Amino acid sequence: MKYHDISIKYGTQTIEQFLPKGRGIVQILDSPAVKSKITSLKTALEKAVDNPIDSPRLKDLITEHYPGSGKSVVVIADDNTRPNIHTKLLLPHLLEYLIKKCGVKKVDLRILIASGTHRPPTEIELQDRILGKPIYQEYREQILIHNDQENLIELGVSKRNTPITINQAAIDACLLIPVTDSEYHYFAGVAGTVKQLFPGIAGRTTINTNHTQIFDRKLGFTPACRLGNTKDNPIISDMKEMTEIILQLTPVFCIDAIMDQGEISLLNAGNIFSLHDLAQEILFERRVLEVDRPADLVLVTMGELGINLYQSGKGIHAAWNAAKKPGGAVLLLAPCEDGVGSVGYQETMQGVKDLSLDQSLDWVLDNKCSIDTFRIGNHKPVDTFRILKTLGENMIKILSEMDPVVLRQTFRLDPIPNLGSPQESLRSFFDGYLEENPDALIYVMHDTGLYVVPGE
Repeated sequence: MKYHDISIKYGTQTIEQFLPKGRGIVQILDSPAVKSKITSLKTALEKAVDNPIDSPRLKDLITEHYPGSGKSVVVIADDNTRPNIHTKLLLPHLLEYLIKKCGVKKVDLRILIASGTHRPPTEIELQDRILGKPIYQEYREQILIHNDQENLIELGVSKRNTPITINQAAIDACLLIPVTDSEYHYFAGVAGTVKQLFPGIAGRTTINTNHTQIFDRKLGFTPACRLGNTKDNPIISDMKEMTEIILQLTPVFCIDAIMDQGEISLLNAGNIFSLHDLAQEILFERRVLEVDRPADLVLVTMGELGINLYQSGKGIHAAWNAAKKPGGAVLLLAPCEDGVGSVGYQETMQGVKDLSLDQSLDWVLDNKCSIDTFRIGNHKPVDTFRILKTLGENMIKILSEMDPVVLRQTFRLDPIPNLGSPQESLRSFFDGYLEENPDALIYVMHDTGLYVVPGE
């Protein structure tokens, strides 16, 4: 049998020769082939921080706020649930710049990992996934791991009655430097910039309260909470307001990367709000993809980020946009080596596993989504149920290492048989699927940051 010349990631593995030719229509969905014009990251970084957007230069902020010793300059980095390609590329140049060009003493530098409510990263993840070996080894004693329930300062409430709690080390710093990469986010609109502060280094009570603003009684999520949208979006608006309060206490200088095809294609620095707005404009051309019609099946991979079921929901959501019709199907590739990844998600799904979809959605909204009852993870069932109500029962397929019985009975996902290797598992699935659906339109997605918009 001949197979399409398509490769796809399953965790760290690359799978090829799995989609048979001769049946169905196969299309790869990808962002435009934007080639980076950056020839030297060091030069690009220095140009960005010396020519910032709506902000004094980084050197000038250091001169104004760093006393020469005894106060920390805190660089904020994403945790292991983010790609962190930009982090490993930029941190060596940034830290060198701060020491050699700005006069910051090495002992006063800190790297704060914005882990939100996620589990703390392991040493191996810090070294291999987040910082890179050289930076990890050189700064390992100066790495701070955010804990959403410890070392927090309370700063009142936002206009939306969200308690504002944030990592104390951030407020004690003489300067905060979030180093982010902006991407579309499935309910905050755009990730990066302000999201590295809230929820990245916020307290759990802040994150829980902020996230309760997602919900809509009839639709599951309020329409404003969707990929790429920040207009009238209560989640990101709340995050921005809380960030404003932080800026009144600690100066913030943001460095933001736009990634294309695994490379930094643009690099901007300066005011964190200006960079957020700019990223939204830039990403529209790079991430919104119009297609003629919804697919019969969308194959989507989480790649190395498919570490747990909770994080992998982003892949399901992205694929759902491309298959949004009754009978459309999603096939998610995510090993989920960490299992579920969220106690709230797991307990909520267990609590409704014997109810119908409509009953489950109503029960979760009634019992798990108020300010008093919400905990991180409770929004995933709502998203799952509204997706299944669109597509139909058993239309979210998954290839993973998790127990297939648990996936089916508790999480309402339809696991495809694991035949010993991902390639054989996919070959068997697609042989059967295309036997039953010989004219099927199949989309293949490698990028879960894409917002696919099908025509009617």
